Amino acid sequence: MPDKEIITLEAAQIAAERFLEDRVKKLKKLTIEKLRLSSVEGIVVYDVEGKAFIGGGFFFRGSELNFKIQVAAVDGAIVGYETTGVKTE
Repeated sequence: MPDKEIITLEAAQIAAERFLEDRVKKLKKLTIEKLRLSSVEGIVVYDVEGKAFIGGGFFFRGSELNFKIQVAAVDGAIVGYETTGVKTE
């Protein structure tokens, strides 16, 4: 049985960014700090870690959201995520 092809690092990053954009209101900027390939319970995933900057404006200071997202390396599906800092919708 041939090995399955995996998605690229860039595709995993885009999947993680879109996932957060769909869940976080007033998202201003995303910063990816770590992006690595690993295996979780026999599933090959990309671990994407970083910070999202939310809200802010002329009078109000924005908030920071730390995130960890696991993207399946075979199809780009989100298999797990964790956020700290600000609640997501």
